Amino acid sequence: MPRLVVMLIACLGSLTTSVLADGQAEFKFGQREVWVGQPFLLEVDIVNAEAWTEPQVPEIDGLTSTVLPSARESTFTQIINGVVTTRSTRTFVVRFVATRPGIIEIPPIGLTVDGKRFESDPWRVIATKSEVGDLLVVEIIGTPERAWVGQPVRLTLQIWVEQFVDRANRIRLDEADMWGLISAGESSWGLFKESLEELARNRRRPSGRRVERGDRTYFLYEINHDVIPIKAGEIDPGEVQILLRQPTEIAVTRDIFNRRQMEIEGIRPVIQTARIRPIEVRSLPEEGRPSSFTGAVGRFSVRALAEPRDVSVGDPITLRFEVTDESPGVAGDLANLRPPPLRDLEALDGFRVPDDPTTGIVEGRTKIFTETLRPERDDLDAIPSIPFVSFDPELERYVTASSEPVPINVAPSERLDLVGTVRGEGGLDQAILRGTTLTATTGGLRANHPVADAATPRRDFEAGWTTATIAIAAPVTYLVGLLLIRRREHRLANPDARRAAAARSKARSVLGGEGSTADRVHASLCGLIADRLHLPEGAMTAREAEIAVERAGLEPSDREELRSVLDAAETVRYAGASSDDAELERRAGALISSLDALRPGRRSDR
Repeated sequence: MPRLVVMLIACLGSLTTSVLADGQAEFKFGQREVWVGQPFLLEVDIVNAEAWTEPQVPEIDGLTSTVLPSARESTFTQIINGVVTTRSTRTFVVRFVATRPGIIEIPPIGLTVDGKRFESDPWRVIATKSEVGDLLVVEIIGTPERAWVGQPVRLTLQIWVEQFVDRANRIRLDEADMWGLISAGESSWGLFKESLEELARNRRRPSGRRVERGDRTYFLYEINHDVIPIKAGEIDPGEVQILLRQPTEIAVTRDIFNRRQMEIEGIRPVIQTARIRPIEVRSLPEEGRPSSFTGAVGRFSVRALAEPRDVSVGDPITLRFEVTDESPGVAGDLANLRPPPLRDLEALDGFRVPDDPTTGIVEGRTKIFTETLRPERDDLDAIPSIPFVSFDPELERYVTASSEPVPINVAPSERLDLVGTVRGEGGLDQAILRGTTLTATTGGLRANHPVADAATPRRDFEAGWTTATIAIAAPVTYLVGLLLIRRREHRLANPDARRAAAARSKARSVLGGEGSTADRVHASLCGLIADRLHLPEGAMTAREAEIAVERAGLEPSDREELRSVLDAAETVRYAGASSDDAELERRAGALISSLDALRPGRRSDR
């Protein structure tokens, strides 16, 4: 073993390590014939360098260029005749896309490696436009073609691919083969990328069906994506461009078992941008809009359930209010569906309704809201019908669906007869007093004490400054420490207090953030009100905000200004009206100080 170790050390010592001292740059162009719209690459290898710059590509007529952000790195080591050579390489990739047919001259592309300038040789490419004809057709259609704000719209991407037929070799590619020719990675999918990714996660792909168009046979592939527009105008599905690798030549071979095999030997890129049929989105009408409208768009049915039904005055009743979307086609956005304003219904004046709105849970096409009602009188015999207002896109007007009344029995609350109890009327107080002897005295409390104790003279204690200071400092110190501990525990146990403390800065941040002015004004003011009054986080309507600040005791002048600002923002959001954004933002900012003074406990008489 010692001899073997000595021999290995001697062999390693005899090897000579060779590393290139100066960095080099090597340029590798691809093909000289390219297709218009299809990318081709230039690779730049930086070899054995310590410092370098990215390739500098000048503007080229007829080409767009992009230096890809990620660079590859590799290291190669070889030993020949005892000489060790190491090659460390960092590769940059430049992506070119021809924008016009013809001959395009690529000038020298340079970079600096270890302080030395390197440039590529001029390169010439011939760009050819692929005449796709009707080989590939891409369209986007929407259902319905004219929608309202908040109405679900189903976007359908239709990809028509003509079936490839090689009559000489009697070859016809089927539906799966034709989809395999679509380059998903080099195509742009816009909004439909999410649907494709969902199919991929489930190990599925869009299925195609055979369709005859004239004397041609196509495979039609459809990809759906549902959107809910939040503003008027046109729906933008994003950039959708499909790349199909159309075969130009197929070779037929035989394997060792004499089975027929096909190999694609020629490819022609077919690039097609989707044609979009106009999809108009209209603002919800202001005419006929009820004050209790909370933004629901579609056709809905409602149902109310209550338990228990036999209660006394003040007992809680759990109300279960179910809203079911019965719109044909795509279901609406039930996650953001809001309940009817129960606190503002005149029919529920005999019930006590909590101030905090419920959020509800979604089960299929139904959203269930649960609320607690407390009867305030014993003459109530039913929970009345509860209306739910929505906008029906087919009828193009606001409609109201009401639940059936729920019968209940309300009994008077039990009361304790304190007079009878004190006088001993009944059996309970007699049982308590049984066996007890009471003695009437006329001397007050002193008569209950022995004569010696009552006659003992009282001795006054006079404390000095030192005693008084010690006596006062100890409880004060204890109370201050206890107060700090309780304050910290209160903050940890009440996250709403922390929300309220940060509400003002959050509102100013939202008001000065991104998005349309109307959206920022609405989100800033309504979010500030919800944070200060400990209301649930989420979307709050202008009507709910007005009711909340009125109950919290906001000054009438501030309430009027808040109503004016929110109405102006809502008109811009839903009706698409124009406004002075700077003035609207200034008025909203002026309200923040007044709204920041709101407290949950300050409520006006209802």
